[in-house]
Amino acid sequence: MAVLSVSDVGISFGGLRAVDGISFGVEPREIFAIIGPNGAGKTTLFNVISRIYEPSTGSIVFDGRDITRIPPHDVVRAGIARTFQNINLFDNATVLDNLMLGRYRHHRSGVLRQTLFTPFVRREKLADRRKVEEVIDFLELGKYRDVLVAGLPYGVRKIVELGRALAAEPRLILLDEPSSGLNVEETRDMVFWIQDMRDDLDMTVIMIEHDMSLVSAVSDRVLAMSSGRMLALGTPGEVQRDPGVAAAYLGG
Repeated sequence: MAVLSVSDVGISFGGLRAVDGISFGVEPREIFAIIGPNGAGKTTLFNVISRIYEPSTGSIVFDGRDITRIPPHDVVRAGIARTFQNINLFDNATVLDNLMLGRYRHHRSGVLRQTLFTPFVRREKLADRRKVEEVIDFLELGKYRDVLVAGLPYGVRKIVELGRALAAEPRLILLDEPSSGLNVEETRDMVFWIQDMRDDLDMTVIMIEHDMSLVSAVSDRVLAMSSGRMLALGTPGEVQRDPGVAAAYLGG
């Protein structure tokens, strides 16, 4: 059974059909890539899945639950986390503090308990810290733990944002261009991290990516888009050999 089912999803902006009747399913623990030229509608599709945008048509079902109309914060609580093409971190907070923010979906204490700092809240905070330290170890961010984000190089900031998403312990993680702006070594590390998200953290991964070497290295299946429509769906090799993809994306 698919963990995520997208059925005939479409959205328009001022008469422009940004996403036009996209349908696909993603299986548990699958690494699923979405590729296409700039303006293909990839990030718009991510924004629809994460409920930043309201779809004009279609439905989205996650883990057997229709999430098409739920508010964005409930998407996170349902078990979906994401990163963004443009990094969204708190620059004047430390790496640790930014990662701790990813834990909010697990909080069960109300305002009164938080104010009184009850034993329940203390246990909650300790559990948050343990999980965040696991993420820091996973992404090898230990030397940056107490550094302000504002002073970090771009590649490290990108990894911190990934860490914040991982701290939420999602079942499904959406990665918007995870290798963008990374150097060769960081991109190589990203390949291993994405594979380990599936193999060690038991996550399903959907990513938007332009680096075809990364896509080929980690993806089980690939969806190619152009002008809001689906061009091809299959293994990385099948999609790269598709004539429509060659024309629209690879310049053939």
